[in-house]
Amino acid sequence: MADIRYVIVSDLHFGAENSVLTTLNERPATAIATGFSVDPQRSSPALSGLVDGLRELTRGQGRPPTLILAGDVLDLALSVDEVCSMVFRLFANLAFSDGSPVFDPVIHYVPGNHDHHQWEVARETQYAGYLSAQSGTAELAAPWHVTKLRSSDERPEASSALLTTLTRSQPGGSAAQVQVSYPNLALQSASGRRSLIVSHGHFTESIYSLMSRLRDTLYPGQRREPPTDIAALEEENFAWIDFFWSTLGRSGQVGSDMGLIYADLTSPADIDTLVANLVAGMLAGKGPGFLHRPEEAVLNEVFKREANKIASSERATPTAALTDTGRAGLTSYLQGPVRNQLLQEWGQVPDELTFVYGHTHKPFVDQMALAGFPGPVDVVNTGGWVVDTATPWPVQAGVAVLVNDDLDTASLQFYRQSTGSQPAGVQLLDPPAGAQPSAWHTELAARINPAAASWTSLAESVAAVVAQRHRLQAATVALRDARRSSAAAAAK
Repeated sequence: MADIRYVIVSDLHFGAENSVLTTLNERPATAIATGFSVDPQRSSPALSGLVDGLRELTRGQGRPPTLILAGDVLDLALSVDEVCSMVFRLFANLAFSDGSPVFDPVIHYVPGNHDHHQWEVARETQYAGYLSAQSGTAELAAPWHVTKLRSSDERPEASSALLTTLTRSQPGGSAAQVQVSYPNLALQSASGRRSLIVSHGHFTESIYSLMSRLRDTLYPGQRREPPTDIAALEEENFAWIDFFWSTLGRSGQVGSDMGLIYADLTSPADIDTLVANLVAGMLAGKGPGFLHRPEEAVLNEVFKREANKIASSERATPTAALTDTGRAGLTSYLQGPVRNQLLQEWGQVPDELTFVYGHTHKPFVDQMALAGFPGPVDVVNTGGWVVDTATPWPVQAGVAVLVNDDLDTASLQFYRQSTGSQPAGVQLLDPPAGAQPSAWHTELAARINPAAASWTSLAESVAAVVAQRHRLQAATVALRDARRSSAAAAAK
């Protein structure tokens, strides 16, 4: 029986109200609040079930698997630091404290868009470590914006002081070290022929390269396409990603209202009003002539276009696990930045490659033929653990990707939003259409009995949490509409 060597999860969104891994208290709504509040000191049944399920699957192994956190672990866009930290601490307590740790003490962390700021802190600390090793007169290298594919190639290695400290604070976690890679982490088989790359995946959507495209709009004589060099892509766009997706949620009342702003991105009329107010606010008090009408119109159209992209993002599209637009963005990222990084660092593209990413909250397994790759690329999406809507979207689900020493993968679904009366059970996702299950998939299927009491109990508990999150989303929209009506009445 092969060991589970790695466990890959993403989009846990610890601290966010809409995360099923965060516990909520539910009270009657008021005129200023939805009635829901986070309880960061109490474990969600979904969080306990996830950890307990992985503990059961890995019990008896010669060594525990290595955990890979593929981004959006902390929801820093819509939550404050202390709440995110306490929920992560609950996770660390469950994973390490009962005398049989679920994971190896070395954890790999690939930040996403919602916890991008953790990469900024890690890289600045890493750069300070580099500086401390230089002489007082040495010529210094410029700060870098990405890590190498192999974490072992980093000197010094980047790490997350926050997540390491939180894990070490728990019984059994004293030896923990959370190493950081961004935006891509590579694993290699012993032969070197097979590789697995883990990324959060936000660069598969064009909204995250907005600054690159905005530069091309404002300075049309320069490059017309976003960069295909991963370092340049991050260097041009890191501030935008860090601000809107990773720090705004901690900006006082502005951050508290971000949930209502996201709820406004539901129709063309909502978007038009939101963008008009944003542009007007930016220009207020700047004096006559700050921007002429043509420039104001361009700014309005740029923001409207990007707001529409957010509203129609892959995560917000319930029609398919991967839309045509999402596939095009994924293809572009793999054939461009990922392939170029492989060539720059390794001098070649591996014969066999698996790409694991999250971000969209819609898990799937697929195989893609891509230009510049020796063979088909296996693509695996890790799904996500949040509920974004008042009604179920069955394409949204949370999985753990289980990887063996040969870097074979299998996706174990822990929850899926269900439209039926019965909760969606724990199960392995099917291989791509037309493909036969791998030996690894078959072996795991024999080890997992979805009808077992532990798994059915988990499915029922998670279904109750998901139903609560649907009520939260309905209350959020109702609060937004009430505030809009109140504002309209006051304006008369």
